[in-house]
Amino acid sequence: MKHFVIIMLILMSILILSTAICFAAAGATEETGSQSALAESVRYIAAALSVGMCAIATGIAQSRIGAAGMGSIVEKPETTGTVIICIAIPETMVILGFVVAAIIIIL
Repeated sequence: MKHFVIIMLILMSILILSTAICFAAAGATEETGSQSALAESVRYIAAALSVGMCAIATGIAQSRIGAAGMGSIVEKPETTGTVIICIAIPETMVILGFVVAAIIIIL
């Protein structure tokens, strides 16, 4: 658990730093009127991080839900529908990450 927290802190610091660079590049773009290569690359990195981090979090959530759900289905088979719905709910996080990535790339 301790390693997981350290990894998440590192990823969040990278995300914050890339956001700061993106805002700085956007300010420079407003002044000059054209985007630099750094601004383009930071946009694509931010888009990749938004999808990637959402996918990793969804995988972690679904692994735990799936394990608990299988135990529930073994004991009470009538809970199958509820378990399938509970496994499908975290997938919306990946879809939202994809939408954020599309917005980052388009704008």
